[in-house]
Amino acid sequence: MSRKSGSSRRDRLIWTVGAAQVDESSWRLRVAGRDVDIEQKPMELLLALLHRNGEVVTKDELLDLVWPGVTVVPASLPTAIAKLRRALGDEAAIVETVPKLGYRIAGTANVQCMQANERPLIGFMAGDPVPGAAGWRLSRSIARGDADDVWLARSDTGEARVFKFAETPARLRQLKREARAGQVLAALGDSSKRFVLPVAHVFDRVPAWLAFPDAGVDLGQWFMRCGAGLDRAGRIALVEQAARAIAGAHSVGVLHLDLKPSNLLVSIQADGPRVRVIDFGSSVLLDHPRLRAAALAGMTITEPADSNASSPAGTPLYAAPELIGSGAPSAASDIYALGLILFQVLAGDLNRPLAPGWEDLIDDPLLRDDIARASALDPAHRFPSAELLADNLATLDVRRAEAARVAAEAAEGDRIRREVERTRARRPWAIAAGVALTLGVVGASAAAWEAARARDEARRQTAITTAINSFLADDLLARGDPSKSGSAGETLIDATRRAEPEIGRRFGKAPLVAARLYHTLARVYAQQSDWAAARAAYTRADAAYARAGAADSKPAAIARLQHASTEALSYTEGSVERARAIIAQERARLPGDEDRIDPEVRVWLASARGMVELAGGDIHVSRDQFGLAAQIADSMPGQFDARTRNDFHQRYAFTLIRLGDGKGAEAAIKPLLAAQARLLGPTNPDVLLLRMNLGQAYLYQRRFADAVKELSAVLPLMRQQLGPDHRLVQQTLAARVEAYGDLGNYQASIADGRELYAIALKQQGLRAFRPIVALSDLATSECRARDLANGVADARKAYRASLDTFGPEAALTQGVAMALAQCLIEAGQDAAATPLIAHIDRKAVAELASDPHWGANIDLAQAEISVHAQRWEDAAADLHAAAVAYASPQSDVFQHRKFETLSALVARSDTR
Repeated sequence: MSRKSGSSRRDRLIWTVGAAQVDESSWRLRVAGRDVDIEQKPMELLLALLHRNGEVVTKDELLDLVWPGVTVVPASLPTAIAKLRRALGDEAAIVETVPKLGYRIAGTANVQCMQANERPLIGFMAGDPVPGAAGWRLSRSIARGDADDVWLARSDTGEARVFKFAETPARLRQLKREARAGQVLAALGDSSKRFVLPVAHVFDRVPAWLAFPDAGVDLGQWFMRCGAGLDRAGRIALVEQAARAIAGAHSVGVLHLDLKPSNLLVSIQADGPRVRVIDFGSSVLLDHPRLRAAALAGMTITEPADSNASSPAGTPLYAAPELIGSGAPSAASDIYALGLILFQVLAGDLNRPLAPGWEDLIDDPLLRDDIARASALDPAHRFPSAELLADNLATLDVRRAEAARVAAEAAEGDRIRREVERTRARRPWAIAAGVALTLGVVGASAAAWEAARARDEARRQTAITTAINSFLADDLLARGDPSKSGSAGETLIDATRRAEPEIGRRFGKAPLVAARLYHTLARVYAQQSDWAAARAAYTRADAAYARAGAADSKPAAIARLQHASTEALSYTEGSVERARAIIAQERARLPGDEDRIDPEVRVWLASARGMVELAGGDIHVSRDQFGLAAQIADSMPGQFDARTRNDFHQRYAFTLIRLGDGKGAEAAIKPLLAAQARLLGPTNPDVLLLRMNLGQAYLYQRRFADAVKELSAVLPLMRQQLGPDHRLVQQTLAARVEAYGDLGNYQASIADGRELYAIALKQQGLRAFRPIVALSDLATSECRARDLANGVADARKAYRASLDTFGPEAALTQGVAMALAQCLIEAGQDAAATPLIAHIDRKAVAELASDPHWGANIDLAQAEISVHAQRWEDAAADLHAAAVAYASPQSDVFQHRKFETLSALVARSDTR
């Protein structure tokens, strides 16, 4: 086993708090200028607190830092704290106890970073016994770094192990972190095939040590000897193994953060070279309460290169760009390093950086794409997982064949489109409408529909396309021609509805043609928010696919998943349950291993899951699923055009709004808005949707005036392009209702609210999400404007509708209950309001409302009830809890004024 040190920097930290001074490199404590004897555990506790200066370090965190992976008696921590305070003497007060939480440093800790030119090294020599390990002797030095030595040692029986020693607190923290990571990784069933993990340790003495099996030679040394004889497939297999090992680590919440060739060990097995990952000394545990702070000590990325090293170990070469600055580590940081290692292995030079022009060294376009994606500067543009990178490498031959097939199908699709253009012309307006409607049918032969590989299948597809074109031209578009439809006012959607019955009559014996037409019409209906018509068309499409013997085909699967998304998007009674059922049934048809699902189908599966969770589940899951759909779609530009890929990114951005991250949403939306505007024009519905989302992002940043300005600018364009009752018009009105209300302009809010409720009620009836929300928001504005009779009546009506439709546990029902309670309090009916807010799930409603501080509404309502009852202490406690949301003048105007008024009343009560 070979291990280059990850550090050669000769710095030491000296901490000063009051009259106490701590020198980390020598474990020395000085108080009032005098050296003080202190045991190791109390010193470790002091250093743990100093590294978190200004923060409370919990008892559990201190136990994890000082006694990692060890079960200790409850008195261990307070005993060590008492010893620390005795050592500090007159300065004992700098260690402050925070009741029921933990400890912190009281006062300001100053730290100096001093260069130590004469750094002490552990004075080991070959043949010395290993301290604290009876029967083991040092054989030879493997590496030396900053206050640590790495040695190969042998036992009296001849067994070999690698010992990593530490004599400084910083290095000891690394060893403890590595031991903790090893415990987590050991939980993986095949950890011994992926990692070299610690087998023993001693941490309660200086030098401390961590021991590992001697399990091979590092990739850098092995590649110098054996790399020239390894073909491309063999080199790719090395990186694939490393990627799968890292994927395993990520699956249990461990980030490596120091991947490089010297941290990959190679051993020769019967089936070829085996790669295992070592050195988790810079790792982060994702479930750790302070992951970034826990990763900083000893990280390679902050250190200069070792001029004496023979490999790039100890340099920032493999550090992802976000880590070199102040960015947070993530799985994408390890994927970046894997991308660089993949490039170096393929280029045959493990010292070569990924400099401009690197593409010239990689002649395979798919591998170039893999390297570019893995090592993208923006973490969001990298592979979503190390497992997906490994899968790409493992299926390279399959991907080459697929790329060739797609290219051939694209050429065939171009030929078909040229033929269609020659036969489709009716009138110029009809051509334009036909192109918009048929892109998803005719143009999809190269992307969405499975094309034939044989000549007879190609002919069949051409015949199907011609039949579809004929229907669109003769039966659908001709109906939009006043001379043929008999109506001068008939729109394209009217013509679509009138023409749909012709599908069954004309294509009863060509079910595949019928299926594709029904699928296309279903998507048109969904765009028009005609949910019943869309549901019926999807159902007919599925039945037609079944009649054609294509129920398990990719187009059929995509149609069913899009049906699930439409159900979720409709927000009608039972729609979320129907969507979940469709997804579950479709998932049962697909391979059990999701990585084996066709990537195009997987995109729509992730999108459907995201939509269902957005409509009635976990917004965090929705964000992750839309992010996955966008990531995979970005890697498949042949199947997903730029507009569709941008649509997936829009959905991801919208989940940020729902999570209350208005600033993050704004950052995601603005580049998308610019891209879609360039691609589609400024008044395209997709562009208008993003403008509405931008207004919503402003709303959740409490930039209410900016929100009103953006929403008011886009609303007339939406009405013009989509019609006055379209779903997006309703969403824009809903956002402006809230923005006007937050500004205190209740009359404008009421006017928008009444228009919105009328539209939603006409389209869906009262037993649906949108009309219930619209009525509840209208009631809130009415009550704030002191129109209490209408406000209370509307709030009761909304509450009863939500209770009957979604049940008492639904987040929507509980949110409407709060609106009713607020109206009742305004009307002086505290007794009726109290039971409504007694059992509200704050977290669930906060996620639905996209407001992490939504629970402050409950606190403020309870405070008002307590003030009315002159329970001043209860009122003060509730106001203290509500302050996080409503103490600021930038918060909701009505609630801020109420908070100020109630606070003044409570303050006056204290003077009585």
